[in-house]
Amino acid sequence: MLLQLARGTPDGTHLALMQLGVVRSLANPLTGGIITQMPTPAIKDMLDLAVRLATESTSIALSRFGHTTTTLKADDSVVTEADHMVQDHILGGIAGAYPDHAVCAEETLSQSHRFPGRTDAQYCWVIDPIDGTRNYASGLPSFSTSIGVLDRGRPIAGVVYEHNVRLLFTAGLGMGASRNGTPVHVEEVPKGCDVLLGIPSSKDRMSVNILRDWVAEPGLVCRNFGSTALHLAYVASGALGAVFCKRAKIWDIAAGVLIVTEAGGRITDAQGVDRTSFDLSLDSNEDLPFLAAAPLVHDRLLESIRQHTSDGRA
Repeated sequence: MLLQLARGTPDGTHLALMQLGVVRSLANPLTGGIITQMPTPAIKDMLDLAVRLATESTSIALSRFGHTTTTLKADDSVVTEADHMVQDHILGGIAGAYPDHAVCAEETLSQSHRFPGRTDAQYCWVIDPIDGTRNYASGLPSFSTSIGVLDRGRPIAGVVYEHNVRLLFTAGLGMGASRNGTPVHVEEVPKGCDVLLGIPSSKDRMSVNILRDWVAEPGLVCRNFGSTALHLAYVASGALGAVFCKRAKIWDIAAGVLIVTEAGGRITDAQGVDRTSFDLSLDSNEDLPFLAAAPLVHDRLLESIRQHTSDGRA
């Protein structure tokens, strides 16, 4: 009876019943999909911890902004002492609250023995301590901390925090997405209006060919803020119409995937297969190409991406 009542109620009541725990499976009024899991106290607690750890990291990151020690990793990507300090702070908080949870972090773990294997534990925290390290190391104030929590590979909580302007993007499974506490939703861009696209920095053949087409197409306006996690958060809030990336890693997108989907967006690989869960048995350095956008914008852009994955130019 309650389930029937909920399905027939306005969106506000519909969500209120869900949040009160009256029902466990409802049509999501934001996305049209089905919410099959209630937001539980456990998810809320993990999300609260992720928010605290991400926001606490601001003092560490900003105290060394512009004068941090920088080194190159084996893949020629940049890492700073601040990356390690922020990551250590986050890992310490996780270990203290959830010693039976696994972690997957961008930088090398100095105390990996403190955590179970990521395929052994039910929950795995995926961390990018400073996403946008090149910006950070160069003194460009556009970078973020990304923390996602996976339940057997499925995102259930996500936080992306931009430290310079204090933008906090959060999502919990079945709880929707928010920016600084205000609910957000992806934006379908009407025909004839410009679509702002978040684009990658990589110069692989596929990305270059796609971007060449997009730059030349009227109505598509390209932007790069230097942080994949922020790009995803901006799509969720409607600030960007879409984001594409060819060489993303799990720590770049584990939080953003949930934030986008909870905001009504769609995220897939370059072939259109939904990218809403992760295989934690795979190498964490594996590329995870994706396109994220509002559903109609996604369909439009996916066609142009597919041309470059099937005609030999990818």
